[in-house]
Amino acid sequence: MAERATARTRLAPELRRAQIVEAAIEVFAGREPSEVTFEEIADAAGVSRALVYNYFGDRGGLVGAVCLRCFEQLDEAISPAFDPSRRPAEQAREWVRRYLQFAIDHPGPWAMISSAAASQHPAVQQARKTRLDTITERWGGTPEARLVAAAVGGMLQACVSEHEASGQPLEFDRLVDLLSVLAWKGLSRLIPEGLRPIA
Repeated sequence: MAERATARTRLAPELRRAQIVEAAIEVFAGREPSEVTFEEIADAAGVSRALVYNYFGDRGGLVGAVCLRCFEQLDEAISPAFDPSRRPAEQAREWVRRYLQFAIDHPGPWAMISSAAASQHPAVQQARKTRLDTITERWGGTPEARLVAAAVGGMLQACVSEHEASGQPLEFDRLVDLLSVLAWKGLSRLIPEGLRPIA
């Protein structure tokens, strides 16, 4: 009995932290992070305000943790695109399709991913760097791979944001066709053996 209690104690902080992050994603949805109070997030997570501060230190630390989790959700959604049975060009198209679908189906996490691009808080910047490091490693780990990963990720994010703001949205399949061709024309020359899973 004592061993089980000790094991639960060791796991509880990590689980509580994850609980707070998931609650924060919901609270942040459709709002500017600066408008959200720790009290709201604590209430949503069912914990004390002091505990939120204890885990994340300040608003930027919390936003950084939320952004990192949102990046993980995006990568989980994208990873099936890199089925090795697909030809590289098909992988690229499915990658773009899943990226766009994630932005449509998960507006809360997508908004946090978009806001991360503008934040200069060290925790948010570290979340972005961690994701770029992961993609770079999967693509060979070279300086060239890092630049390509940053460029393609930035292109997709910018295109989704512009598409949402334009007031003249393209039909979904046409948007996928357009961006997948644009991405693959460059990737096919730089990564001819094909892409590999991000997560």
